Amino acid sequence: MSNLVLSSVRTYKEILQNTVSSVSLRKAWHEAFWVFVGQAGTAIGGLIGVKLLTHVLIPAEYGKLALANTIVALIGTNLFGPIGQGIGRYWSICSDRGDLDVFYKVSSYLSRIVSLCALLMCGVGLLLFIGVSHWTNWTILVGLALVVGIVLGNISIKVGVFTAARQRRRTALLNISNNFLRPLMAVILIVLTIRKAEVALGGHLVAALIILFAVEMLYLKNVSEVSLSGSNSTRLSLKIAISEGVSKEILTYSWPFLVWGIFSWVHMSCARWSLQVFHGSAVVGAFAVVSILAMYPLSFGSGFLTTLLTPIAFQRAGALKDSESISFAYKILIGMTGVYILGLVGLIGLFSGFHNSLVMFISDARYVKYSYLLPWLTLAWGLFYFGQVTSSFGLLANRPHSYIAPKITSAIVAGVATFYLSYKVGPAGVVAGLGLAGFVYALWCCVIALRVLKM
Repeated sequence: MSNLVLSSVRTYKEILQNTVSSVSLRKAWHEAFWVFVGQAGTAIGGLIGVKLLTHVLIPAEYGKLALANTIVALIGTNLFGPIGQGIGRYWSICSDRGDLDVFYKVSSYLSRIVSLCALLMCGVGLLLFIGVSHWTNWTILVGLALVVGIVLGNISIKVGVFTAARQRRRTALLNISNNFLRPLMAVILIVLTIRKAEVALGGHLVAALIILFAVEMLYLKNVSEVSLSGSNSTRLSLKIAISEGVSKEILTYSWPFLVWGIFSWVHMSCARWSLQVFHGSAVVGAFAVVSILAMYPLSFGSGFLTTLLTPIAFQRAGALKDSESISFAYKILIGMTGVYILGLVGLIGLFSGFHNSLVMFISDARYVKYSYLLPWLTLAWGLFYFGQVTSSFGLLANRPHSYIAPKITSAIVAGVATFYLSYKVGPAGVVAGLGLAGFVYALWCCVIALRVLKM
């Protein structure tokens, strides 16, 4: 194990040296700084949001908000996310081909289509929820969550383009603003009105609309810059043909994400819903605080590494025609994985010693009941995020379909195990179920990465 860690560190040093040699040192540090600021600021904003909301909401109401956020994620991440993955991946490919003007037209068109589909699906889904659910008092909460999800989904697509274009400062400031403004607006509305989860979600919606306006303005600036610098000599008919080809390529690349996105959502959300079914919203609220504390550092670490390094790897690989460039791109991903493993081990050690104090620090005494689960939840989610990090190997090779089977399998394991163990054991059983599912997912993604490297 020690040899593997040392090898990962040496590989990562080599990557940094090669990366710096390929671009100016100043530019490399500038990018790394803004990626770090963006990921750290996003994580800190989320934790501050937990601190604020747990002080103004009782555990039962915070639990309802945590459940509503799973619905937000279903729409914003798992419906819009797949097309966002495709759009982000094809920025570098279209840039390599000299077709960025076509890319922006296609990406705008596809985001509008997804938004219309989401509105239709959410409308139908809300009507079905009202018709068949006995949780009629949840109707407003679910409706607001669906709308917030659509708004955040549009934001994520545009920010994904900024990320692919390596506009690091813009991406960082938008992500930080999003994570700080949503809980702030929620608390303001709660203080002015009543302490309910619905009011908090209304604050999230107001904040998301403000961020969406800013994102749209910046995105239009990108489009205008490309249009001004682009060549007007290409015939319109040829541009239309290229546009249709790019649309097809993006959709072909994206569809596996739609399949695995649903199952990924099950994996990420089943813990909260299994506790809601058998133990109620108050338990969900207390468990959610511990789970967020476990996930945010992992999200920060994996997000920092992938946001900084995968666009560089994708650009180096380009259209996957030069074997030397592809080999260097994979070295970047190998170093990224090694650094993630080191960070995970250190984080588990930290949480093992200070779980109670840390949970108290980000919430209050009403939420520390399950703090002892923090290191185990960190291990469980750490395995899941390890799979997410190593999935970059298959995505670089344009093989997203390879991850459909592990996503589906691990989600089924997570869903069955968390509901069964929630009923039999309680919150500790839910953690065990997540750990089992994370192990299955991490192992499978690791096998795929090794196979890709041998190709």
